[in-house]
Amino acid sequence: MTTKTKFPSLELLKSTHQFPGPYTFKVIGEHLNSFPERVIEAALRASGENIQPRHTVRETDSGKHIAVTLEVRAENAETVLKIYEELVKLKGAILVL
Repeated sequence: MTTKTKFPSLELLKSTHQFPGPYTFKVIGEHLNSFPERVIEAALRASGENIQPRHTVRETDSGKHIAVTLEVRAENAETVLKIYEELVKLKGAILVL
């Protein structure tokens, strides 16, 4: 399965966000193998943070897919792009926004 992504450009991130500061990611994936925990771990690894980010988890009615929304404290726009790169590598990830 191919993960679909639409990352903002480095220039767009720098012009529309103030860093350091919060940045919200949404990841939709297959509901398997502790997907929400793996999303959070990947974001923490890429950001270098050790404090669990605020997050919400929603499951589809069928239970087949799960959506994770998390707010990460990003030091700079480059960190945001690193996090995106880690999130798309996750097994079971379908869409990363």
